[in-house]
Amino acid sequence: MKVSLWAEIRRLHEIERLSGRAIVRRLRCCTKTVAKALAMAQPPTGKPQPRGSILDRHRGQIEALVAKYPQMSAVRVREEIAKGAEGYRGGVGLVRRLLRQIRPARGRVYQEVFYEPGEAMQVDWGDCGRLTIGQTPRRVSVFVAVLCYSRMIYIEFSLSQRKAEFYRALVHALEFFGGSPRKVILDNLKAAVLSGSGRYACLHPEFLALCGYFCMEPIPCAARDPESKGIVEASVRYVKGNALAGRGEELLSWEDYQRFAPQWRDLVANVRLHAATKERPIDRFQKERDCLRGLPATAFDTDEILSVVVTPHARVHYEGNRYSVPPSLVRKTVMLRASAGTVRIFDQGQEVARHDRCYEKRRLLIHPDHRLAALKMRRRRQAGQREEEFDALGPQAREFHLKLLTMPIKPTVHLRRLLALVRLYGRQEVLAAIGLALQYQTYDAAYVEALLLQERRRREIPSPTPLQPKRRELIEDIHLEEPDPAHYDRLCDDSESEDEEPQA
Repeated sequence: MKVSLWAEIRRLHEIERLSGRAIVRRLRCCTKTVAKALAMAQPPTGKPQPRGSILDRHRGQIEALVAKYPQMSAVRVREEIAKGAEGYRGGVGLVRRLLRQIRPARGRVYQEVFYEPGEAMQVDWGDCGRLTIGQTPRRVSVFVAVLCYSRMIYIEFSLSQRKAEFYRALVHALEFFGGSPRKVILDNLKAAVLSGSGRYACLHPEFLALCGYFCMEPIPCAARDPESKGIVEASVRYVKGNALAGRGEELLSWEDYQRFAPQWRDLVANVRLHAATKERPIDRFQKERDCLRGLPATAFDTDEILSVVVTPHARVHYEGNRYSVPPSLVRKTVMLRASAGTVRIFDQGQEVARHDRCYEKRRLLIHPDHRLAALKMRRRRQAGQREEEFDALGPQAREFHLKLLTMPIKPTVHLRRLLALVRLYGRQEVLAAIGLALQYQTYDAAYVEALLLQERRRREIPSPTPLQPKRRELIEDIHLEEPDPAHYDRLCDDSESEDEEPQA
């Protein structure tokens, strides 16, 4: 019986003074219902009366099985109670419902943890989908670091979750907070934990070095226990739901992600009213700032350092890309240092190559000087000396030389002619003409000479006359006799004798 029907029957009987039959006719209900409602002093609860179950006579046996074997499944329980002539003949659904009532609760009871200012920071990664850079699809991740007291958050997007990227993001977070807390709480990241978990975790030596440098105690969580760092887990969900959700049209390139992270962090995340603290993180951080330990004066080195072997093509491999090095290092072992923006190669402590870091895959990055040096090594020693002399003129000469090597001509002929022009016109005028030739994309020594002559005519300056034949081999065919001073005396004597000759 519904409470509304019970209330209406009592109202009609007590207030309007209707009889039972009149109430039946008005409400069109059963006489037994009216009589039952008038006999009830309290409203009906609406709960059905418990009925008996065919499992009632097997309840004791089921409780004994569960007490002895707490993990026994409902199917196995049904098999046991179905044995014998008087065994259970029903389905397994009733057994499952009964087991949910009598089995001991296996849920975990959580305890709220309170942190003091400057006590701890929690860090974690979050997956943000994929992004295409050039022709290469890359996975985008977000590094999230949260101070446990103030809930001040730092985020940084990354294209990998490798060790170097984790250390770099962690150092950037400490620099953003302006200090380091006493503890850093994290899960079983491969960049930090070599084996084990929780109190039995074996931490990576490089991660221990980072924690020791900033005087932080590493606290690794137990396996499959994300609740032990619930603050950062909730922050990762907040980043995905608030920062990234619905921004597919805004975040189209890697540069968009890099610009968006500090903007959202400073204008949204750290100035919101936090649901747990009921304060803005930026306001609580003012109380926590002085409790953080100051950062060391020297920045922590987060570059990834690798020992690599130079291939026969004068290349080194890093993250699926090939970077050029000087060809003199072929088959040697060199040291590679990779930061967020550059890739540097060192040989015996000296930097020999530097490239902008490429985040695509299967790319070849060649420095023009390395390519020019490789082409030089294929030519004769004499030609190499001439090339070195020409390249020493400056960057424009090296670029012009590189273009000559790509043309179907003999570069040595043009280099010899250009060096002759340098001796005749001077270095500055020749380099100016070479610059114009590069601008007009005409790579020829004769064209450079024509530009020199044209510029001199424009300035009304006469062109110098070469002091030797254009063909050097003609000098060897010229033979001059040694001068005889007596020859000049003879000429003088002849002139005097002519003056003294008598006239006819």
